[in-house]
Formats: sequence, structure tokens, C-alpha cells
Amino acid sequence: MGYEEAFPSELRDYYRKLFGDEAEDIMASLRTPVEKYYIRVNTLKTSRSKLMGILRKEGLKPKRSPHLKEGIYFERKGPNFEDDYEPGLKRVTANKFASESVYQGANLYAPGVLSVDKNIKPGEEVEIRDPKGLLVGIGTARMSGNEMLEKKRGIAVEVSLPKFRLPSLNELESFKEGLFYAQSLPSMVVAHVLEPREEELIVDMAAAPGGKTSHIAQLMQNRGEIIAMDKSQNRLRKMGEELERLGVKNVKLIHMDSRKLPELGIEADKILLDAPCTALGIRPKLWESRTPKEIAATARYQRHFINAAIKSLRKGGVLVYSTCTLSYEENEANVRYMLGKGLKLEEQSVFIGSHGIGIDNVQRFYPNRHLTQGFFIARLRKV
Repeated sequence: MGYEEAFPSELRDYYRKLFGDEAEDIMASLRTPVEKYYIRVNTLKTSRSKLMGILRKEGLKPKRSPHLKEGIYFERKGPNFEDDYEPGLKRVTANKFASESVYQGANLYAPGVLSVDKNIKPGEEVEIRDPKGLLVGIGTARMSGNEMLEKKRGIAVEVSLPKFRLPSLNELESFKEGLFYAQSLPSMVVAHVLEPREEELIVDMAAAPGGKTSHIAQLMQNRGEIIAMDKSQNRLRKMGEELERLGVKNVKLIHMDSRKLPELGIEADKILLDAPCTALGIRPKLWESRTPKEIAATARYQRHFINAAIKSLRKGGVLVYSTCTLSYEENEANVRYMLGKGLKLEEQSVFIGSHGIGIDNVQRFYPNRHLTQGFFIARLRKV
């Protein structure tokens, strides 16, 4: 499946207009997993050198990030077969989310199965395809075809040959002990750009699943106070469990739509708004259904969060705005909107990406240039 099927034609045109000749490379990179899969060392519990030793004992090949002292990465393996490979096995079709996981080396679990060929028996080798027919992996059935469709849990197919392979980390003892958090490099940069201090009141406006919140807590060495908000009770509950695993103790969780933040009547020293976005930078993306119309609608939606953040920030306070998307409207255009609201752009203490489109003091990560997710970060001060 090439670009024609993977991206809607109006989105392809949008990318070509925005990125010029680089658009093709960006789309090609988006279709594959990240080349370097990052985790963040939880320095509340261990050091990077200690964790690297533990990971080696657990059979992995960790490498040090040259950019961040708490960063470790693993190199992606693959592709393990060509795009036109036809194994000719019985087929299991998985939903998009499950397919993208299998594509990177995860097993296929029963809830992710959409349909199966007849008479699949446990122990039989099968091919796994996404809903559009793309081969994402080959593995051994651990259930009969009927069980795959009926069961609500358990491994349906144990994957032996995924298209790519990233390390599987959630079963490791070091993970269970809370020694690390799987987090992309750009996402780790965000907390450094915020520069949190223990004497400050910090708000994370769309906090779940808790990666950036726990990183801020780590940089504050579990001191001071962080208010973390999310409108989903379920996501917030899972985040609470995650913070417990990591040993984070200075976070107050609030179940609230953060567009209503001003109702709390607080004056924050610093606010992180990792805004809900179209997520166009997330990798791998077997296909994309978003259109420029949705980009424009999402950018307007984000301004409700921006307005709430500005109201709740003390004079002289700092707002860090980030997204995991590539569009201009959700990124630079919203920064221009903030500049019009009396905020001033500031330099970022950690800058390893590229400059913005038409604005220098913002940071963009491109999947093809930086071998990361597509990402955007801006730091502004209320003056």
C-alpha cells in the first residue's frame, strides 16, 4: 500500500503545499515505527548506568541518548520482509490499533481481532493483516479462529515475524519496579523546556497518561506541587496507578475538563498544555483518515484550552505548548494567536529539533529528519 491508499488525497496535497519536496519523505517515515525507540530513566528510583546494566541482564541492547541524560534508546529491527511478500497462510485480520502494534513486534490479542479465515486451529502458522489488507506480521495461532472472535482477553496470535521489531518492555521486571517510562525523545524535551522549580505551582492541563507529568515530578525531585488534570476518569485512574509505579508523590490529580481551569481560581507559575490534537506525527501510521478540514476544526478547539491557560497563568508565568502533530494551524498559527493575546515567545533550554515554519523560537521534530515522532514545542511568557 503506497501513499495513495495511506493518506487521503487532500491531506497529501496539504503536506506537499506545507513541506514541499520533503512531503514524500515525511509520509514515508510516518508509515514506519521510530528508528530509535526511547525510554526515560526514572531517576527517582535509579540512575541511567544502573538501569542500562539491568536492561542488558534482561537481554536488551540499550544505548545512551546523546541529548538527554535520562534518555535511553533501542534500535529498531527490520523491515523483516518486503512489501510485496505473500506468505499464503490463513489470514487473521486485526483492527488498526492492534495492527500497528503487531507491525512493531507486539503479539495480537483477542480483542484486536476483526475476522479470521475458516478452521484456524491452535498451533497453526497464520498471517496477520490490517483492515486494508496490509501484511503486518506472521505468527502462531494460540486460539482457534472461533475463540479469537469470541474471547475478550488473551493472546490470539503469538507473533514470530513482525514487519519491524521494537523491544517489548511491559513484562520486564525493571518496568514493574518503575525504573523507566517509555517516552519519545520530543516528549521528554517538553519537561526540560518547562524548566520546573520546586517552589513553583505547576499545572499540566491534559495530563493522562502521565508521561510528561511524571517527568516534571522527576525534575522537581518529588518536591513542590503539580496539579494534573484530565477530563477522563478512566484515564486519570490509570495515570494514578502509573504514578504509583514510578514512585511519584507530588502530583494532585483533578478530574476536570481543563477548559474550565479558570474555575479553580489559581494563579499558576507554569502551565504545560500538551494540547489534544490530530496526532498526525504519531508513528507508525498504517493509514491516516484526517483531513485539512479536521485540522482547522481541531486548531479552533485548542484555542479554548489556550484561553483557559492564559487566564490561569500569573503575570510573568510560563506556558509551554506542545502537540504530536505536523500541521501549521495547530502549531505555529496557534502560537501567533497566543502572541496576539499578550504572550511573548522565549528560547528553549533544550533545542534538538528544527525551527518552526515562519517562526524561529519554536521547535519542530520531523519524522524523516530527526527519526522521531512528528512533534512541536513552544515556550511563551505572560508579560
